[in-house]
Parts: sequence; structure tokens; C-alpha cells
Amino acid sequence: MRGIFLFAVLAAGCGSTNYSTPVSIPTPAPSVQNASVTGQYNLVLASTNGLGTTDMYANFTQAGKTFVGAANTLVCRSNDLSQCQGQDTSGVSITPSGMVSGASVTIVISVPTAATADTVTMTGTATGTNLAGTYTDSLGDAGTWTASAAGSLSGSYNGTFNSTPNPLPIAPTVLLTLAQDSSFDLSGAAMIMSSPCISSLVLSGQAIGGAFSMTDAAHKARMLVLPTGNSFNFTYQFEPTAASCAGDSGRGVLTINSSPWNY
Repeated sequence: MRGIFLFAVLAAGCGSTNYSTPVSIPTPAPSVQNASVTGQYNLVLASTNGLGTTDMYANFTQAGKTFVGAANTLVCRSNDLSQCQGQDTSGVSITPSGMVSGASVTIVISVPTAATADTVTMTGTATGTNLAGTYTDSLGDAGTWTASAAGSLSGSYNGTFNSTPNPLPIAPTVLLTLAQDSSFDLSGAAMIMSSPCISSLVLSGQAIGGAFSMTDAAHKARMLVLPTGNSFNFTYQFEPTAASCAGDSGRGVLTINSSPWNY
């Protein structure tokens, strides 16, 4: 009997199965893609307090989650050339800075005013290269803002211009060609017709978002150009000591002849 009992116990032990509890391996959370805010940008701020719009033109450089605008950033009230501030107009550098976290974007920019600097804080969301959100400033204004990436300014343009102090009955015409490199530097040449004092310019300058500034050192001339939909408005000025057109200044309009090409 004892032998039979031991055999039964051993047989039961050999036939038993030991199941271990399954281990659950957590699925790693998907990594969040941070927005990219780099290159040429046009920004438009629209006040909800009746203060109109302000256009900003900037070249952003991003490192990780932070980005900064170049020192030649332009801020133009109502996109008016006579109301632009920045290194190329008022001589004061305006350098916006920002941060991204996923699709969230924050931009801070201080703009000089008559009494003090107006600090604007923009918060919003990136959808591809387009940005949009709301803003407040240190002077009590608030509103909405949008931003879009601007393309290369390489291409050919044509337009007309006229002197403000000495307007001509027939406005001179200008044919302009531009080439832009990867550092936003521009080089170009302008052929001018029907002007009594200048026939050509050799230009160099920089793209600033979709705007640009150009100078001809030999002729002591400079231009500031702002985009306005499908065309561009510009101002020009010759220094008082220029050999040609001395002291002359005025305004003009440019349209692009062909689609810009990228370098």
C-alpha cells in the first residue's frame, strides 16, 4: 500500500504544470515633434482695441526649443514704410526671441516707443510653417497674430518710382534682378529708364522676412522694400553728397516678373 501511495504522489507531481504571471511591458509614449520656426517670416498683429495692424519681418534661427530673430528685424505700423522701426530704418536693433514646446510657440519682442520699450508677448500654435495665436503688450494692447514663412527673393522685378521733392511728369521705370544666398544676403542690379540723373545701380543688401533693404555704395543710394500682397512698395534715398541725384528721395512700386528660384 505504501508503494502504491508514493507512486500516486510522484505521478501527480510530474504531471503538474507551473504557470508564471505574464509581465506587462509598457508601451513608450510617442515623442512629441517640436515646431520648427526658422528662416524668413512675415508676421501680422491685429489689435482688438482699435489700434490697427502691425507688420513684422524677421529672419529666425532655431537651436533646439529656442529661436531668435536677426538684429535687422523690421516692425512697421500698418505696413507703412514711413512708420517702420529697426536697424535699417531707425538704427535701433530689434531682436525677437521665442520658444517652442510641441506645437506651442511663444515669441517676445521689445519695440522702442517715444517713452519706453513696448514689450509684446505672442503665444500660439504652429501648423506646419504657419503660426497663429493671441498677443498682449506692456502698454495695454491685445489682439491676434499670424505668421507665415517667406520664400527666397531671387528673381526679376519691374516697377516705377518718382521723386517726392521733385516729381517728374512721367515716372521713371526700373528693372531689378536679385539673387539671394543661404545667409539671406542679396545682390542685384537695377536698370533705370527715364530718370534725369541715374541709369543703373549695383545693389547689395539683405532679405528681412519677405521685405528687403538694398544699398549702392558707389552711388550712395539705399532702398527699403516691403511686400504688399502680390507687389512691393519701396522708398529710396540718395545721400546729399551723392554724385548723381544728390539728396533726392521718393517712393515706388515693384511687381515680380517671374517666380523666384531658390539657391
